[in-house]
Amino acid sequence: MAHKFLVKSANVLAGTLTYSESDRGFAFHPGGLDDLAERVGGEGRTSLVADTLQLEVAVETGRALYVWGYLPRESWGRTSMELPDSRIGGVIVELDDPPLEEAISVSIARSNWEVFFDEKTGLVRVTRNQFLSEELIEIADAVHLGLAGAELNSFWLEPEFVA
Repeated sequence: MAHKFLVKSANVLAGTLTYSESDRGFAFHPGGLDDLAERVGGEGRTSLVADTLQLEVAVETGRALYVWGYLPRESWGRTSMELPDSRIGGVIVELDDPPLEEAISVSIARSNWEVFFDEKTGLVRVTRNQFLSEELIEIADAVHLGLAGAELNSFWLEPEFVA
């Protein structure tokens, strides 16, 4: 299965990204359900899976929407980091095979994802290669995708931490 991540002009999806200490995972809470419904379209949503982190995608358009999923904090490496320059935009996911289908997740890669966390800033980075040069695109409030060409290399997340 080949996949490409293509950048297009778009506004961010308004909302709040949280990390629940008790659930040990991320959740995205859209600011407006009408905006989300418009982005999703009539064919529903699916997820691209990076280990246990999910990138929610609109089936009709392939548009990346937000992230969610189980990601225990105990496994995160501690480091100092700042969010690199990021631009607002949309990311369209193109899959060769299988096509996107509602509620049927597709694996990006189950292994080789590292997680880094800066306790001072609250920034979380989930990455395949921390040394690769990448372009950051903010697709939703507090959700940035790091692209190396047409490949997804990382997620840069700025969650609110909740009990």
